[in-house]
Amino acid sequence: MGAKTMNMILAIAVAVFMLHGTDAAEYTVGDDLGWTIPPGGAATYASWAAEHSLVVNDFLIFNFAVGEQDLALVTKEDFDACNTAEPLVVFKEPGEFQFIKEGTFYLTCTFAGHCAKGQKIALYFAPTASPSPS
Repeated sequence: MGAKTMNMILAIAVAVFMLHGTDAAEYTVGDDLGWTIPPGGAATYASWAAEHSLVVNDFLIFNFAVGEQDLALVTKEDFDACNTAEPLVVFKEPGEFQFIKEGTFYLTCTFAGHCAKGQKIALYFAPTASPSPS
C-alpha cells in the first residue's frame, strides 16, 4: 500500500467519539435520512454535500443499520464506476468520523447495488483558516 493511500486511510479512519474541538462543526450525513439508499437517487447526497461547507477537523456522523449498510472509502475512479470490489477501508458500524486532511473523499456502500442506487457521496474538506494574530 502506497504512502498516499495510507494517508487517505488514516485521514478517514480516525473515528473520534470524544474531544470535540471548539473550531470543529458536526454534521449528520443525509440529516434525518441518514446513510442509506436515498429515495431521490445520487442527487440526494450530492445536494447534501453541496449545502455544507466542510473544513478539516469537522465531524461527520454516518447513521445506518448494521448489517444493512456500511461505509467505504474508495478512489475517485471506483466511486465514478460504483466499483466496490477493493475499497480502501470499510466501516461496518455507524459512527462519528473526524476528517483531518484537506481534500475530496469518496464514500459509498459496498452492499450489492447500493452505490448504483445513489448511496454514494463525494465530500470536499477545505483547509481550516489560520487563526488571526492577536
